Amino acid sequence: MGVYNIRMKWYVLIHFLLLSPSIMAHPVIYKGGSVYWGTFMPQMNIQRLSHSFTPKLAIEAHSNRFQGVNDYQDYQLGINWLVKKWLNQNSQANLYTGVYAGYFDDATSNGLTYQTMLMADWESRTLYTAGSVDAYFYDDDMKFRYSYRFGVAPYKAAMGELQSWLVLKLDYFDDLNTDLMITPMLRFFYNNVLWEMGSSLDGDIFLTLMVHY
Repeated sequence: MGVYNIRMKWYVLIHFLLLSPSIMAHPVIYKGGSVYWGTFMPQMNIQRLSHSFTPKLAIEAHSNRFQGVNDYQDYQLGINWLVKKWLNQNSQANLYTGVYAGYFDDATSNGLTYQTMLMADWESRTLYTAGSVDAYFYDDDMKFRYSYRFGVAPYKAAMGELQSWLVLKLDYFDDLNTDLMITPMLRFFYNNVLWEMGSSLDGDIFLTLMVHY
């Protein structure tokens, strides 16, 4: 009976991980996995390419462009680390951090830049929530970007089917947003591709594309 229960727990865990719609949105995935992640808005463009060397550690090269912050552009290299994972029978939660360094250039100056990230998420097959904070250090200045999202799946998709989510996203970035940016959006996941599309209440288009290799 004990062996049967252990097998059932592993079956449920593997089944959940395979069907999880936001697995590919994590900064660290399974060993040997690579991910391209692009986020596009009128005033912001972020592109990332990462490779997970272990299930807890990934190397990431990324580029940030913030048109509303003196046409800021940077190129950085760093690491993402899975600090803690909580696995339950019907849900999972994760805590990640990241540290990066590189070069920046804007309308007034250029030089070295540093960035840190803290991200947490929780998801089941019907609910999804995530929050993150990024700190940017450059030119003797420091700026913060905050993001939070909450999503609901209108249906439970089987493995191999299109996963769909209705998501409400909240963003605030020093000097880029004078007010809280509220963006309703649609989130889809199919095979190895995740994409999101939406529009803020002010009319700013939001697009995300993520591809796992």
